[in-house]
Amino acid sequence: MTVYVVIINSRRPNLLALRHMSDRISDNVRPLIEIVARAEDESPKVAVQRVLSEIHRNRLLDKSIDFALDTRPLADRFGPSGAYEALRLLVADLGVGSFRPVIHTDEAPENLEEVRRATEKLHAGVCLRVRRPFAFNLSDSRVLLDQLEAVGERAERTDLLLDCGYFTSASETCTGVGGPLRHLLDIAWQSVTVVGGSFPSTEDLVKPAVPEVRRIPRREADLRCRISRLWNDVSYGDYGVDHPGPPPADDKWPPPNLRYTVGRQWSLYYWPKGRSRGNKGFFELCKRLVGSSDWPTYGTGFSWGDEQIARAASENGGPGGSTEWKAYSLSHHLAAVVGMLREETCRAR
Repeated sequence: MTVYVVIINSRRPNLLALRHMSDRISDNVRPLIEIVARAEDESPKVAVQRVLSEIHRNRLLDKSIDFALDTRPLADRFGPSGAYEALRLLVADLGVGSFRPVIHTDEAPENLEEVRRATEKLHAGVCLRVRRPFAFNLSDSRVLLDQLEAVGERAERTDLLLDCGYFTSASETCTGVGGPLRHLLDIAWQSVTVVGGSFPSTEDLVKPAVPEVRRIPRREADLRCRISRLWNDVSYGDYGVDHPGPPPADDKWPPPNLRYTVGRQWSLYYWPKGRSRGNKGFFELCKRLVGSSDWPTYGTGFSWGDEQIARAASENGGPGGSTEWKAYSLSHHLAAVVGMLREETCRAR
């Protein structure tokens, strides 16, 4: 089956969803985890310590999940030295073979010495992330190979990601990466993946005043169909159930909601809070979902997230909060995408 790369940030809901992946799912998913800081973090060390705590709490190393860590968001907050300090801390704590560092095309080769030291200690290869618009205008492979040479790695041990970011047109995005793919595929990369996301930003999601199920197109699925018809050895990637880009500020009291992946769309379940019911509207939301055509044939066996949604529908336990709702949504999404890719493989046979 094709590789599935999901780009997520290092916040608790996402790592909780990774913890509860079944072996059937985790064997086919390669998460790229962006290390992000909170507004109150005073240093990269504080942010990294929190992420390490979550990695160990959720036993990601015990599950042998093949993940990459991208410290670039910390460079945007603390400067380039912040990203490299974070990488040193991650390597020292997690150890040999635990993860693959992510490098970028716009990092000056002379600044990649820290990554070189990390790759020598980790022995796990690297992930080379090529962002839009660079990914659309790559005329040859030399600049990518130069980056690998700077960190002492080979293409055969490199996962190449063409990251299209947020996009609104699958056809235009396919055309944009088409030119570079024609020459990039001449090189023996460990894998080549086209990644993109079309989930709206928080600012674009108007919160309804009454319970609502909103349908949002998953343009990633359309892009995948176009890519696979042209290049069947190119893998699939997305941003899970999030908008590409920096995560929004934490909303400590959001109304009950689920971002539920169904085929080529998301069904966004949104239940405004009543004056006195708090999060109990989540029970009603889950009852609506379980009784709808969105509910998968396998029911609770589809994913850990679906199991928890079914429990809430029967009001077995509490309604949880935003951390749990996001984790349930991502858990279901990972299972849905792996299922989609498996069906694609079967049709190819």
